Amino acid sequence: MGFSLGFYRIDGGELVDPDREGIAEFLRVRGLRVEHRSLVDDDGAVLAFDGAWSDLYLDPLDQDGPLSGGIDHATLTAAECEFIYGLCVAGRLMVVNPQGDPMYVVPARNHGDEALPDPEGTTWVDSPEELASALGAGFGEFQEYRCRVMSSYLSDWSEDQGGTVSGVGGW
Repeated sequence: MGFSLGFYRIDGGELVDPDREGIAEFLRVRGLRVEHRSLVDDDGAVLAFDGAWSDLYLDPLDQDGPLSGGIDHATLTAAECEFIYGLCVAGRLMVVNPQGDPMYVVPARNHGDEALPDPEGTTWVDSPEELASALGAGFGEFQEYRCRVMSSYLSDWSEDQGGTVSGVGGW
């Protein structure tokens, strides 16, 4: 269970190709490449933020058809938000938040109102900090929900094992 985000270029509700050259340059400057949809450095190490690996992914830049990306377990750290914001600006991508509120986040006005499926459900951001702020409330709600689910699951498991569970809040 993770707080997931998608990265897409959309025009009139249709998925279209992002700026592949912008994405390639963004990755090159950071010493990264796409390998099997994962971002890795020259040594093959997976992208990491603040010492923890990331499951941020991108379609291969040489694939046919529009490419997209995302992250299945976002943490919204400053480093992660800075990377996502920069990637989306470079590729002219928007962030789609399936948890909703906001559903769509557009960095640096890289999509016009006419391109959006729901302009009223869109938040416009001009910095990594604004991106973190826009997604932060939903992320906090997600973390609370996850803790409740995990607490319930672990409590049930512990009772089945005849013990107790402590420190569940760290989940």
